[in-house]
Amino acid sequence: MSLNARLARPLIAAALLGSLIPFGVPRAGDIEPLKVAVIKAATGLCKRGETCHKDRAGSWTPKKAIAILAVSVAEQADIDLYTDIEVSTRPEMYQCAGDDSKGCIFRAKYAGPGLFDYGSTSGSTYIGSNITNTNITFPSGYGLMVPAGEPIYVHLDVRNGSLIDLQVDQDAWIYYVESD
Repeated sequence: MSLNARLARPLIAAALLGSLIPFGVPRAGDIEPLKVAVIKAATGLCKRGETCHKDRAGSWTPKKAIAILAVSVAEQADIDLYTDIEVSTRPEMYQCAGDDSKGCIFRAKYAGPGLFDYGSTSGSTYIGSNITNTNITFPSGYGLMVPAGEPIYVHLDVRNGSLIDLQVDQDAWIYYVESD
């Protein structure tokens, strides 16, 4: 069965059974489970006050062709970090510009929590938290196609504005279906 047919099947079933299912909500048997890949990425040690850039900080290679339906990246910084994260099939960060967007999947930028920045060199400047998620979900029936055997990379660019040296770990969740 083609990928488009698999994606459309629950919607067609819900439409045909709409009179039997309240408000067209599909039953559990009509839903196909999504697959999830978690790409673990890390900068290595990022010293305080430095910018740490790491192309291919993490990667995952699907064994079968896939359609990516959604991506989720948790903003896990509880300290003064500025993070630029990119998920793509391109081997280096910042290659997703202009009209050539092939292989570009997701990009997000975020800064750590609200901090006092008064030039201190010791003590704590922490005054809040910034644990949220950044997500992208494609419309029903659409997905980004990735051929079998093509690596998907997580690239990181981190500015460590905290008062300590850190290793920045960042996970990206890829929600996908396999193509036939």
